[in-house]
Amino acid sequence: MTGTALSPATAAASPAPGDVSAAAGYWSCTIPAGYTYTQVQSTLSCSTTGFAPRYYVVPPSDGLWACTIPAGYTYTATQSTMSCSTTGFSTSYRLRAL
Repeated sequence: MTGTALSPATAAASPAPGDVSAAAGYWSCTIPAGYTYTQVQSTLSCSTTGFAPRYYVVPPSDGLWACTIPAGYTYTATQSTMSCSTTGFSTSYRLRAL
């Protein structure tokens, strides 16, 4: 039996490292209202004048480790991480819906 190869148009995107819940996410230069992000990178693609942040944007959900606390959520734990800042350690939050 042979496997079926996926074309680039149908292949699934990889989630952000270390966060299975981020599978519905995408990379963006901005964070839309009602969303949060789980990772940030410094990139030249988000600015015409130099480096700027690019965010892995995801819809909030219970149990998600996120870099911000969106409206309608609180947090149950924090951890120090390098995923939420381009300049060093920062805090990420384990989300819980209000």
